[in-house]
Amino acid sequence: MEKTKILLVADGGVTKELMQKMYELEQYGAEITLVEDTDMPSMGYITDRMGLLERQGINAAPSCKALLENCADKEIIVVHVASINREVIEASPKLKVAAVLRGGYENADVKTLTEHGIKLINAPWRSADAVADFTVGMMIAENKNIARSHKLLFEGKWCKNYVNQSYIHNMNRSTVGIIGFGYIGRRVAERVKAFGAKVIIYDPFQKPEVAEQAGCTSVSLNELLKQSDYVTIHMRLSDKTKKFLSEREFSLMKPTAYLINTARAGLVDTAALVKALQAKSIGGAAIDVFDEEPLAQDSPLLKLDNVTLTPHIAGTSCDTMRNSVDICFEDIKNYLLGKSMVNVRN
Repeated sequence: MEKTKILLVADGGVTKELMQKMYELEQYGAEITLVEDTDMPSMGYITDRMGLLERQGINAAPSCKALLENCADKEIIVVHVASINREVIEASPKLKVAAVLRGGYENADVKTLTEHGIKLINAPWRSADAVADFTVGMMIAENKNIARSHKLLFEGKWCKNYVNQSYIHNMNRSTVGIIGFGYIGRRVAERVKAFGAKVIIYDPFQKPEVAEQAGCTSVSLNELLKQSDYVTIHMRLSDKTKKFLSEREFSLMKPTAYLINTARAGLVDTAALVKALQAKSIGGAAIDVFDEEPLAQDSPLLKLDNVTLTPHIAGTSCDTMRNSVDICFEDIKNYLLGKSMVNVRN
């Protein structure tokens, strides 16, 4: 019986060591080839590449040379951030499945894959736990002034009074509003409910009973903004969700409420957010993602006393990369066994 040829492209995130799991597919009739994308040797390069693709599209990044050199006879190609673009697709006449070991798949040319009848799969919840943990951490850090007090101590200052002193509340007296109730939003809800917080949900793509079944309350966007002590957004960035939160939305929030964004910068109108923070019309913000990365030293965000800022690290976890491999492994195993794949995106 002819074996199914699979090409694995490792990098500094999903390493050769982590890719070893895929060799277990050989018992299901696979023949594995493993190469490395040497242009992506560490997470710094990888996050820069992800940001580039998100901002400028699939053609902004070059093809991986090792991928091009080894793809011609492969039925399945598995990558992390190496691009599966038109050049790669046209060089892979036998390709049936393209696997991207990420929550997103901006490094895959979905249109061209679909035109060629090639299935695209990914690892949609690979970083869901990491981002949910981080999101709750950002809520607490901003409310309890953890990052600010840490910085001031290094500056030799013993500060006991902060700009939000009059509205530092315990989580069990707070309402958390979650915009987007997918893999990450649901995990955030689980975590803050454990603190005793009330959780309200707005998700135009989910039926209200989904939130109710999770012990949360489904509300309109306006109600969520008016009621929440924390507003955290967990939506995919698209033409429909670009600048989803802007001046109108900030005007509806409590003057003591915090905005948390560990998703995508484009979901929030940064200029409107800065204006609201400067005017203290909202209580504060905790932000992990920015319109331009690295964040420019002259960014107005750096001049504010009511923000907690981190350098796009919410999804960082040793477990995230392992999850990527495990999730896609199961789908490829299903393919080899003639079963349906779960995470097909086209």
